[in-house]
Order: sequence, then C-alpha cells, then structure tokens
Amino acid sequence: MKYDLVLFDLDGTLVDTSRAIAKVLKCALEELGLKTYTLAESTTLIGGGVSGLVEKILKKEKYPETVVKREDLLETIRKYYKLYYNHDVKLYDGIDRLLDFLEENSIKKGIVTNKDHLEALNTVEKNMSKWNFVEIIGANDEKHPKKPDPYGVNKIASETNTPLNKVLYVGDMMVDLNTSKNANVDIVYCNWGFGTVINETGIPEDIRVSSVDEIIEKILGK
Repeated sequence: MKYDLVLFDLDGTLVDTSRAIAKVLKCALEELGLKTYTLAESTTLIGGGVSGLVEKILKKEKYPETVVKREDLLETIRKYYKLYYNHDVKLYDGIDRLLDFLEENSIKKGIVTNKDHLEALNTVEKNMSKWNFVEIIGANDEKHPKKPDPYGVNKIASETNTPLNKVLYVGDMMVDLNTSKNANVDIVYCNWGFGTVINETGIPEDIRVSSVDEIIEKILGK
C-alpha cells in the first residue's frame, strides 16, 4: 500500500450534509428575522464550520450590528445545529466500501474537519459508528487553529507514528488542498463535494477524483 494513514474531511467528502445545513440556516435566520436561503444558496456558504457560516452571511448581506450582532447570529445557528446536525445526512456513494477497504487492509483512518468538534463527533457517531477512526478533530476556536492550518493532520500523523509521505488527505475544497500543502502530505480532491458546487478554480486535475474506486487505486499505488 502507498499510504498507512488516510485522513478525511467530513462534510462534502464523507457525508452530504447540505440539507442539514440548509435547515439549520432556515430556522436560525427566520428566528432572527433575516433573509433566508435556498438549498443551493446555503450550500455555497459551507466551509469553515459554524463560525465560517456566520462570517460568510455577514459578508454577503453586509448586516450592520443594529440589524444583527455577530454573537447573536453565531449563538442562534449553533442552537439549531444541535437540533438538526443530522437532518437528512447521507454517506456519499461508495464511502461505505472505501471505509471497509481501509479496515480490511489495516490502514488507519481519521477525520480533520472545520465542522464544530462536538457536531463532528455526533455526525460520525450517527452515520459511521461501524468504522474505527483513530481520531476525529473538529473545529475548536479556543483550543487550536482550523484548516488550512496543518494542526490536525500533523497531530494525528504524530500520534500514529506515520511518516508524512505515508499520509493521504481526502477533501473536497480549496481549504483542504491548502491544508495538505501546509502539512506536506498528498491529497485527493473529491469532485462530488462542495468545492465543485461553488465552482472552485485552481484545483490541479491530477488530484481530482470522481469515484471511490479512484481513491482506492491511489492508495494501492496505481
């Protein structure tokens, strides 16, 4: 095998959480009397966890503090995230087969995501509890930096004694590509994820994959 440790992003890579995030935003924005978004519009705001959603909404709408305070928007979104983080969440096609392949071949796996840490743990527990992840690192603004900082990748690689040239990172957005560069590890970019939805540019063709089979081939060194 070419890799001993495969690290994943979560939303847009392993699980489609677009409908959950859309419902969270709809409920939160309605409560605050703010403009709501369609499913497609909500998807373009994904990336960076809850705090990322807040920053993108404020930048997009240019709301003054007299309309909504950042702290109030953050608190309200987090309130509904706790209720609906798993609303209509589904594994992407073939992910179950990929995780089975890793376990059958004793390849370690972990998750490094900008989704808030508790919601990341809950999402994995609800949807992927049958598989063993060596560690799940979600966003925690008070304790460590988020991607593209290589903190999470470096931490799991170090704790599992895995050389960086034996680590593969699997993501779906430019932030994941930048994380892999900062950590000096290989990456594949999933075309089924949120980066493709928002038409990210500057992604090298040789790291793009459109199926789980392509990821397995890279792990096998083909």
